[in-house]
Amino acid sequence: MLEKDLQNSDLYEARFQCKERKSNARFFCALLAIFIVFVSFRGWWTSSYGGVIVDGLSMRTTLSDGQRLLMRYADKRHKAERGDIIVIYVGGYAECQSVKGDYLIKRLIAKEGDKVKCTDGQIEIKYAGTSEYTLLFEPYAYYGDYKKEYDFDEYTVGAGEIFFLGDNRSGKGTSVDSRYYQYPSGSHLTDRLYKESDVYGVVPDWAVENSEILSKIFF
Repeated sequence: MLEKDLQNSDLYEARFQCKERKSNARFFCALLAIFIVFVSFRGWWTSSYGGVIVDGLSMRTTLSDGQRLLMRYADKRHKAERGDIIVIYVGGYAECQSVKGDYLIKRLIAKEGDKVKCTDGQIEIKYAGTSEYTLLFEPYAYYGDYKKEYDFDEYTVGAGEIFFLGDNRSGKGTSVDSRYYQYPSGSHLTDRLYKESDVYGVVPDWAVENSEILSKIFF
């Protein structure tokens, strides 16, 4: 049958409708696939990441007051490591009742089994399973004119515990952190460290480096 004759036949119309149905089906399948991917990604993202707003100057100069950051929720698969910027839930601690929102954002220094001390602003760590202290390199730490005055005695990080500090170490008592029981105030005395289970999330380096762009997208 010639194409000219086919165009004037019922077969041509049926073939055209069949092609149109297939094209529509492909379009809706593609649309459905995009929707499923979007919903899946959104579910994964909201269960994996959250937002945090820095309140205070204890992480100066790494972070600034009011800075908006993305945070990866901590869980059994994604645990905080030494050197990470962490968000800690401290709502259950008496010495932290004055903390706004019950959360702190600090730097994780030591973990279970470590020993840590500081002399003249130089932190040393005896890592779990080792016998010698190692000087900790901290390019992020800010001491101002107080480096020679920043000291603390040896802490032993017990089972399930962590040791954290703020990056801003320019004055004593400016940061509620793991040194807190060295500066007791009345009933706020505590003789233990915070727990690894208190870590709520970790702020990745890329979230800090791209905070301005990410805050415009997600906040």
